Order: sequence, then C-alpha cells, then structure tokens
Amino acid sequence: MKMLKKAEGAKTMWGRNAVGIGHRAGAIMAVFAATASWASMVHAQEVSEGTAADPAVNAALVKEIEKEADEASTEAGALSLAQAKAAQGDLTGAAAVLERYLLVDEEAVEPRAEYAVLLCRLDDVPSGQFEGAKLASEVPGSEALGRVKAACGGLADLSKFAANGEAQ
Repeated sequence: MKMLKKAEGAKTMWGRNAVGIGHRAGAIMAVFAATASWASMVHAQEVSEGTAADPAVNAALVKEIEKEADEASTEAGALSLAQAKAAQGDLTGAAAVLERYLLVDEEAVEPRAEYAVLLCRLDDVPSGQFEGAKLASEVPGSEALGRVKAACGGLADLSKFAANGEAQ
C-alpha cells in the first residue's frame, strides 16, 4: 500500500512539474512571438521610411564607410577622425576608429593612448588600464602614458594576464 501511495505521489509531483514546464514553455513562445512581431513591425517601418531596403541609401552608406576607412588609414588620419567623432559626442565611434587602426599598427603610441583614454571615458576602465599598461611597456614615462594614467586612474598589472590578454 505504501508503494502505491509513493507511486501516486510521484505521478502528482510529475504532473505538477509538467504543468510548470508547460507554463514556462508557453511564456517562452509568447516572448518569441512578440519579438517576431516587433521585428517585422520595425522592418516594415524601415521599408516605409526608405532606409534598409533602399539601394540609394545603402550605396550612400557604403560610400561613407569607404571614405571613413580611407581617411583613417594613416595614424594622423585615424587620430583626426577619432577626435572629430569624440567632439561630436560619438565616443564609441571614435574608439572604433582607433581600435581598427591599432589592428594595422600595434606599435602606434598616440592612437593607443587616445584609445585607452576613450575606453575609460566610456566607463570601460579595466580595458583602458590594460591598454595603458601595454603603452607603459613600450614607452614608460611618456606624456601619452601620463594622459592615460590621469584618465583611467592608473594602469593594469600585466602580470595578471596571459600572453593573449585574458585574465589568469
């Protein structure tokens, strides 16, 4: 008799769990449906406003991106474009310009210093301090390093990082 009660209790427990899982699955499906509806509404709005689906807009955007890439292909150009974007309040865009340039010239001192300062201004202080520490290993005591220390409140300890930049 006790075995039967345990088995019935197990069925009841499983039944409650199945209902709970069913409710959760239903809620997840509702979220997916709402997201799909929102995405189609945004796409419809973009099409009606003539943005994403408009070939003329896409061509103009590509032309603007190519112009920016050409302008930022030198150290002076990258710094100039980053400073212009920062002056317009586009700190993320300014950091992106310098990050792309640093992929080409890893030894560039001024772009790395400005990149570190921008990261700290964007509230990514650990990354800014890490970039500053890389700068300190290349040009200790430089004026650029002083700017990074002032903006970021110090430098990261590189001994805490592996060779690939990941924290140990």
